[in-house]
Amino acid sequence: MRLVYSLLFVVVFALIFTSSIRKHSKIYYSIATALASATIVYEIYRLITDTKLQGFIGEFEKAFMKGNVSIGFFILVMFAGALNPRWKVTKKLLSIRAESAILACILLIPHGVMYAVRFINKILVHKPITVLYVVYLMVGLVAFVMMIPLFITSFKNVRAKMTNKEWKKLQRWAYPFYLLTYVHIVLALLNDDEVDIMKLSIYTVLFVGYFIMKLIKNSKLKNKSSLITN
Repeated sequence: MRLVYSLLFVVVFALIFTSSIRKHSKIYYSIATALASATIVYEIYRLITDTKLQGFIGEFEKAFMKGNVSIGFFILVMFAGALNPRWKVTKKLLSIRAESAILACILLIPHGVMYAVRFINKILVHKPITVLYVVYLMVGLVAFVMMIPLFITSFKNVRAKMTNKEWKKLQRWAYPFYLLTYVHIVLALLNDDEVDIMKLSIYTVLFVGYFIMKLIKNSKLKNKSSLITN
């Protein structure tokens, strides 16, 4: 349920603070960076001392560490481009789409860093590593590397230095990034001792639903463009 709560929080947060996020984006980036840094520091401390946070604060930290909050922002970015642009909610999400993408990327850093650290730690202490776990990490690494140029070019000052054609061409890499993110999540769930069917179902509905909606929207736009041309 952590994903559901994280997604609900992100949606409510984005819709309530749309104007503030757009006007004071740097403040939100700084807050996200502080949260990401604190998560990394705590996770390293926990790895060394085996100290665990309990209760709400523990779940709150896990939501950032596991990437749930980050995924929530990515889902906003995804559906902003798939929903009907005439809807009021879509207009609000589109107005902060770049900011949401940047926040999502910043908040994903602890997840990427700490799972790399854990993998190295497993090697150093000679813990058993399965093929499935290695594949899961490799897919995540490829997705993380793919995210970097998307992250950088989401900043308005960077985008301003690119032509519209160049920017759009680069942003098409978002689709394979989303696909790899979904595959990474599925592999993570399969790595558990017992597969959480509820989590798998929620992620599948969200990601597969997005791709279907995006294909339908693109098909409609293509047909409309064809009619205008003819």
